[in-house]
Amino acid sequence: MKLIYFFLMIIFLVSPVFGDEEDKKDEEIGKLRENTILYGIESQVSDLITQLKDEKNDRYNEQLKELFHKTDNTTLLIGIVDLFDTLEDHDLITDVHLQLMDYEDLSPKLVLTMLHYLSDNQTPEITATLYEMADAANIETASLSIQSIGNSGLEEYGPKLMELTEKEEFRDELEPAVIFALGKLKYEKAVTYLADIAEDEDQGNSLRWRACEALGRIGGDQAFKTIKNLLNANDSYLRAYAVGALSRFEKEDIYDILIDALRDDFWRVRIRALEALGELKDQKSLDVMRYKVYNDPDVRNVRLAAVRAIGAVDTNKGYDILREVYADATAPLLLRSESVKILVEHSLNASIKSIEQLMEEDWNKDNSQILDYTCKQLSLTKSNSLVSLYEKMLSHPKSINLLIYGLRGIRLNKYGSLKEKVEILTDKKYARSVRQLAESVLDEL
Repeated sequence: MKLIYFFLMIIFLVSPVFGDEEDKKDEEIGKLRENTILYGIESQVSDLITQLKDEKNDRYNEQLKELFHKTDNTTLLIGIVDLFDTLEDHDLITDVHLQLMDYEDLSPKLVLTMLHYLSDNQTPEITATLYEMADAANIETASLSIQSIGNSGLEEYGPKLMELTEKEEFRDELEPAVIFALGKLKYEKAVTYLADIAEDEDQGNSLRWRACEALGRIGGDQAFKTIKNLLNANDSYLRAYAVGALSRFEKEDIYDILIDALRDDFWRVRIRALEALGELKDQKSLDVMRYKVYNDPDVRNVRLAAVRAIGAVDTNKGYDILREVYADATAPLLLRSESVKILVEHSLNASIKSIEQLMEEDWNKDNSQILDYTCKQLSLTKSNSLVSLYEKMLSHPKSINLLIYGLRGIRLNKYGSLKEKVEILTDKKYARSVRQLAESVLDEL
């Protein structure tokens, strides 16, 4: 016991005082930040708020809340509310609501920032204020207020929103917001109103898209029938919105409708159909997805969406298809890269043999992009199965990237068994970036 105590004392006495110095430095920074909030000029406080947002740091929220009550500086008020919104700190909700009730005396930008903050954190009192603001002279303010009502979940605002559209003084610019809110509220009695807009070819395209999307949120047989008819619309974007809206329905024929949508000439329609099929996780769609990976004319968009949809189905058969794409040297690099990314994230152990085979085949190639991308993905992965792959990376004769990826993976997984291999890379014959990283990894193992 005395011997243990002796060694502990030695460690304590010889340990550097870096910890104390760091604590002192943190304390000084904290004090400076507090004083900046108390006494700093606008630009200094604004810069500090930006830093706190980037750091996701709520340590100074109490001081900033006090500043919110004391200052009339619009820039600072905007920054504080935006910070609380970003950090999902609800402690300002009551105070912001109180100020927003006098919205006509506030700058439009501050009002919009406050609306964003309150939108997802509504009380009945807040929603009532938002409804009053639907008459705001500023179109952006009125529009965002109406949209935010859609997030309230209060169905009694459905008929109130419909009433707005029937008033003589109703401004057409607000109709997109009303449509959005009705959809979010899932107000069933709005279906006829929305269907008339969606089917009316004389309406603006963006209004029809919004109506289609709202119908998908509300659901029901009438909405389904309307959206299904829109699959033959002349507007290609409307067809894409229709496919996306249909994916919300649980109907027996939805699978066949989505498969048929994959024949559409417009690439966005095909992407929406693939995304919907992936969400359904139906294995019978894997064959058509595989066909799209290899044969769709749009490589960058549709084929990539097909790879992702296969991953979304999340089955062994789907992962077999992705391993096939990954191993295919004739397949576009974009598709091979996305395939291995999905495999590493969701089917790593079953894919290690495929990865080892590719590393063997491409090991001596100059600038193999798929090998580089594979090793990069592995370096970001926590797993007990990657020791041999990291060890192999450390032995690459030419690629600095692979050495670095191997070192990063070892550090991430704390593979102490590879310490001797890491020490080799501290030799002066290796690039400085490799040596420095190797030394850093050794310190952490």
